[in-house]
Amino acid sequence: MNPQTANAVNDSNSAPLHCRHRTASSRRCRLPAVAGMAVSDPHSGLCHKHAAERQQNLDQADLAAALIGDIEEFRSAADINHSLGELYKLQARNKITPRRAAVMAYTANLLLRTLPAIYAEEGAAQDDGPMVIPDLPRPAYEESSGPSSQTPDTEASQPICRT
Repeated sequence: MNPQTANAVNDSNSAPLHCRHRTASSRRCRLPAVAGMAVSDPHSGLCHKHAAERQQNLDQADLAAALIGDIEEFRSAADINHSLGELYKLQARNKITPRRAAVMAYTANLLLRTLPAIYAEEGAAQDDGPMVIPDLPRPAYEESSGPSSQTPDTEASQPICRT
């Protein structure tokens, strides 16, 4: 075997020359691949740009897990409060952009404002009719001696006009 051919085979096995990322039209990226760099997967064969995009996608997946946790539906104020607390922590650690955090906080505010309407709908669906409390005491009325104490005298309430 030729020494030049042996070196070319070894080089191609150790690290690819170009990035392995493929576009939507199946063209290959022409940037040089990262070899031995401190990325999440140094053997991925991606260039700096595509390795960073891949890492960003991984980080975003982790953010969703941190924000949502075990919550399946935001049906209580406690669930929304938990998610907002996690959002605050991520923003404090600079793991999320302020703009994205603001949009998410606004969405959480909308969710929180719809909770009373949801509770009213659920309560109306369960309600069979008006609730009657049989032991409710009646208001106490004072007994009066005559009709003048209940209604004002019509003559006394009329203004006096002199011409």
